[in-house]
Amino acid sequence: MFIKRLAFVLLIVAVLSSLVGTAVAQAEPQQFVVVYVEFKPANARAGGDVLQQLDAHAEDSAGVIRFDVLQQTDRPNFFALFEVWSNAQTFEDFQNSSETQAILTQLTPLLEAPLDQRPGNLLTGIVNPRSRHAQARQIFVITHVDVDPQFVPQAQPLLNTFVADSLNDPGVQTFALLSQTPTPNHFQLIETFEDLEAFDDHVSAQHTVDFRTATAPFLGAPYDERLYQFVRR
Repeated sequence: MFIKRLAFVLLIVAVLSSLVGTAVAQAEPQQFVVVYVEFKPANARAGGDVLQQLDAHAEDSAGVIRFDVLQQTDRPNFFALFEVWSNAQTFEDFQNSSETQAILTQLTPLLEAPLDQRPGNLLTGIVNPRSRHAQARQIFVITHVDVDPQFVPQAQPLLNTFVADSLNDPGVQTFALLSQTPTPNHFQLIETFEDLEAFDDHVSAQHTVDFRTATAPFLGAPYDERLYQFVRR
């Protein structure tokens, strides 16, 4: 009788352990990545072509959720990549694949500075799935917000509120706050607008002006807001 009870208890423990393991796996966070890419001005077109090769490879890779190639509107030799992966391991596998490394090798002689890769975690907001038919008029904005470490407790609630308010602005399609790894006092706002007019209305909104005013004393570097357009294959 004791042996049967012991076997039953061990079976229950095994089942519970399996369920806990599954819950942990399901709770594994997505990996967000922003990469700043600066080409020599004469290499902008060639560099953009190579980034599109990387995009095509990423779309065929396991675990990819979103991979955007973006070109800065006022500096056409400056690009960015916005990536979302199912978890950190799938991103690492993509980075370490021989095909990815071969494409990155093609990029190296075209660059005016090393790739600036910034992994992060989603704190709040909404990142919609990638549109397969991104329109030329859409505006993608990446804003780097460097908060003085001592002021993070004061600044982060302001950032959270700003995201919530901005999601209600007309023409907003994506608005989210990322915390950069491993420097949690560095934040990035990821924003997509249906057009430039929607972006202009957003930055002119009173809640945006109030946010900029309230956070200014807490910043450790200038508020770095960059506008991009989607590079379409």
